Amino acid sequence: MRLVVLVSTLAVFLFIVVIFSGAGKKRDHMQKRFAQIEESERIYSDDELKKSFTERVFRPAIKQISERIRRMAGKNKSSGANKSNAKLERQIKSSGLPITAQEFSFIKSLLALIFLVGGIILYLTLKIDMLYKLLIIVVMICIPVYGATFFLRSQVKSHKEAIVRDLPDVMDLLAVSVEAGLGMDAAIVRQYSKSKSAVLSELNGAIREVQMGVPRRIALKEMADRCDVKQLTAFVTALLQADQLGVSVKSVLQSQAERLRVERKQMIQAKAAKAPIKIMLPTVMFIFPVIFIILLGPAVVNLVATFK
Repeated sequence: MRLVVLVSTLAVFLFIVVIFSGAGKKRDHMQKRFAQIEESERIYSDDELKKSFTERVFRPAIKQISERIRRMAGKNKSSGANKSNAKLERQIKSSGLPITAQEFSFIKSLLALIFLVGGIILYLTLKIDMLYKLLIIVVMICIPVYGATFFLRSQVKSHKEAIVRDLPDVMDLLAVSVEAGLGMDAAIVRQYSKSKSAVLSELNGAIREVQMGVPRRIALKEMADRCDVKQLTAFVTALLQADQLGVSVKSVLQSQAERLRVERKQMIQAKAAKAPIKIMLPTVMFIFPVIFIILLGPAVVNLVATFK
């Protein structure tokens, strides 16, 4: 009898353990799934919060407003407008600015409107002649229009100068990386993760296009045409020829770096040779008059006193 009771109790206990273990495993699995969902949401929110206020709010707002303005203006555009938009897009790509031509045009129009409102306020508040008031309004409108164009051109020039300045050092780093066993694409990505220079940004953009399916030749040629720097164009041409002929990438990088370093040295020497001529103008305009006043001032005073 005792044996029957013991066996029955053990059977009931094992039955309860089996039931609750299955429920516990199911609950643990559900908790793990919930934890994974919460972790992914938290990571996504953290990535969003890592972005700047401009990327999260300002740029999407500008894009939406400019899209509405473009739809309201109509889709029919003249050939001149298309050419100007293509030229503006090319300049923005050459400048390295992280905006589109549409966003740049919207910001330019917005600044022109703000300056126009400021000019109207000055027109109504200042008590001067009508001609000066109109001149103030014209100047306030011209400031954002020509200022934005000047800013874009200066950005294009500085971007090209940064590419020319950093290209030899980047070639040396890529040569060392390739010699260490990395491929060309992996070397560019690795160096870009360490330094966000202008050259590496352009090369990394070309590598991303290649990874998305664009042929390497087309991606590199588009990058060279976009940057419009003869040193970078020569490097891309040498790289494509080496790829076709089977030449070692390491030797190409080393020879290109040496050539670019010689060109940079020659350019520095040319600028140093032009320095005396450039110094002559401020010397004649600002230093010589002071010297003449110091040397001839007392004699002029004496002559004036004598003739009086």
